[in-house]
Amino acid sequence: MTDQLQALAGRLRGKQVLVTGASGRIGSRFLQVLLASGVEPRGLFRSAPEQPPEGLQVFHGDLLVPETLDAALEGVAVVFHLASYAPAAGEGHPEEHPRHQPVTVDGTRNLLAASRQAGVQRLVFASSTRVIDGSVSLYARSKKAAESLVRAEKQSVILRLAPVYGFSRQGSIAQLITAIDQGRFPSLPDFAERRSLVHVDDVVQALLLSAVHAQAVGRTFAVTDLHTYSSREIYELICHALGKKPSHAHIPVWLLSLGAGAGSLLQTLLRRPMPLTRERLDKLRASAWFDASPLVETLGYRPRYDLQAALPEIIESYRSIV
Repeated sequence: MTDQLQALAGRLRGKQVLVTGASGRIGSRFLQVLLASGVEPRGLFRSAPEQPPEGLQVFHGDLLVPETLDAALEGVAVVFHLASYAPAAGEGHPEEHPRHQPVTVDGTRNLLAASRQAGVQRLVFASSTRVIDGSVSLYARSKKAAESLVRAEKQSVILRLAPVYGFSRQGSIAQLITAIDQGRFPSLPDFAERRSLVHVDDVVQALLLSAVHAQAVGRTFAVTDLHTYSSREIYELICHALGKKPSHAHIPVWLLSLGAGAGSLLQTLLRRPMPLTRERLDKLRASAWFDASPLVETLGYRPRYDLQAALPEIIESYRSIV
């Protein structure tokens, strides 16, 4: 953990804070930072962790059961709402899972009502850049609907997170690492698209800044690492970090499209994820770049990572569990 994160988190000492989605990949890392900084956060869990870390206050609750939220929110000053539905590994179309709607929209509505009743002073909502990248998936629509609910609250902040890296086994970058390492991912042409990413620790920084700065209230910010990538560049960076030579013999776009169609069919038939599908190819070809300069200018956000710098540690962790 950087001194910057520790100093920011330390500003929450003495306050009661609640983290929803506490068992998720971002929530878990966020709790680590808070605990290491002397904060004793509350974590909302549907199922209690077997061995919760020292200092963590564990609360059982379900966003879809409003009466289970009251105890967790009693006396809380800041809520970090990170919870969302996480489809199981192997889901063919994870962004279309029907649970996104109730968990993200109804769950957020319940949390906001309970937070209002409890007198919560600040609520920071982790949304997604999927709401503004042209996606019409149920996941994106649900996040957008939840944003509308949060925006109506006076003391709220919305963070739209770009795809998050920093994990050895979770997230799109981790999936690419595995596929490239196992020779299951094709050499991509340069689609000349622009895209944004963000490291998990910089997401933590944005969460903390949103909680401690009055200027954040009522604002919506995109959160990125301020770098611009292309799919081809990401492919080459991962190859180099793995010690593999990127192939310069690009697969023609028409052949990629054919392979993506076959991947989508196999994914449906076999009920397990394929490295290349129509949906994934569409994402690779489309630009998904977002302007995080308002976060820099308003809250002093300074990302510490870019993908190239972060990959060695990610791959070291990946190889330790292969």
